[in-house]
Amino acid sequence: MGIIVRLVSSASLAWRRFVLKLRGAGIGHGTYISPTAYIDTHKPGKVIIGQNCYITRNVVILCHSDTARGGPAGIWEANGGKRVHADVEIGDNVFIGVNSVVMPGVKIGNNAIVGALSLVVEDVPEGKVVAGIPAKVKGITEDHVRGQES
Repeated sequence: MGIIVRLVSSASLAWRRFVLKLRGAGIGHGTYISPTAYIDTHKPGKVIIGQNCYITRNVVILCHSDTARGGPAGIWEANGGKRVHADVEIGDNVFIGVNSVVMPGVKIGNNAIVGALSLVVEDVPEGKVVAGIPAKVKGITEDHVRGQES
């Protein structure tokens, strides 16, 4: 039974990757995207994910905002009636932790780590560890990896 589950999982991941690419997302070689991650592929924004990335469970990557006209918060009017459309770029060797959200227009540099439950609203520099709401730099990827090896 285990081999069947692995084959079905591999096939569904390959299919999902194909559909995401078909809808305009760029996904680098060796990148894993959890089946429960949501990758926004609405035009005109686009999502580009580099090589050897790991996008964990329930991660949300958005390239547009979508607000209902009016409503109690008045979001639509506050933004001048415009939706936000912006590309999201994720570099190579990036890890994005469980339940994190990456907002439109964000660029995440190579070798970066986004901690679990983070809200990424600003660019993440190359080689940095970020976490929190909103996500802030907490350290250097190299130090984090070295700490895991000890």
